[in-house]
Amino acid sequence: MSCLDFLWTSLILSMCTIGSFQSGCEFPLHKTPPDFQERIQPLLGKTFFGTSSTTGDTFYFGVCTTSANTPELQKYPSYGLMQETTEIDKKQFYKIGKYTNASVIQGSDWLILEYLDGEPYRGHCGSEPRKGRVLLTCDGSVKIGEELLVVLEEERNKTQDCFYLFEMRTSAVCVQGSTPSGLSIGSILLIVFLCVVSLYLILGCAYMRFVLHAKGKDQCPNYEFWQDFGNLQADGCNLVCRTNSPTASRSYKGIGDDQLEGDDDKDDHLLPM
Repeated sequence: MSCLDFLWTSLILSMCTIGSFQSGCEFPLHKTPPDFQERIQPLLGKTFFGTSSTTGDTFYFGVCTTSANTPELQKYPSYGLMQETTEIDKKQFYKIGKYTNASVIQGSDWLILEYLDGEPYRGHCGSEPRKGRVLLTCDGSVKIGEELLVVLEEERNKTQDCFYLFEMRTSAVCVQGSTPSGLSIGSILLIVFLCVVSLYLILGCAYMRFVLHAKGKDQCPNYEFWQDFGNLQADGCNLVCRTNSPTASRSYKGIGDDQLEGDDDKDDHLLPM
């Protein structure tokens, strides 16, 4: 294949890819939020699938595109939600909702895409058209393209307003700042402190042992300083936290009383004769 043929083929494939989904991704039944296009952009044109743990049915979901690029599902070009089930050893597809007839609700870290105008129920739910709701929740650990569609519920035991409910965790809908993007300042300071202490002990002990040939506890760097430091801490704790028993109070004596004791016979000359 020549270079010109390769470029021509690539151009045709890119045009086909662009035409398979709506670049604008409009929602006629709901006013599109201003920042919706930016949040949903990483998922545009992508398809996802999930399997029900109770029924074993497989569900296909496409964001602004058909639910899957398989030949069987390409027969339904406007449907973004499809259900595949097996009935009497034969595959059966049910059209849940169209991405061309949808609404959107968004929050700080989640989005709800509701696809409407699906295939009518047969004999229940008032034979109303099917519809499906996909809850896109923020999960920074899930990379774009690795999302998995989880079937939460199929509400069909009512006379009306039946729906399918799905959840898909993705990092695409996360708003910047809604999830922690790194370590906090306290964690960084703690890590730096532990690294400095570890280096001080390792290098200090190695220097004392191999350079100064210290033995035993003398291998600890600045051993005398840390020993005195510990004693000072103990003294401070003893001063603040411990109390000594109170000393017995001394009885009051008048000034000069100690000089007068035992001198009663010395002032006899003061008495009148």
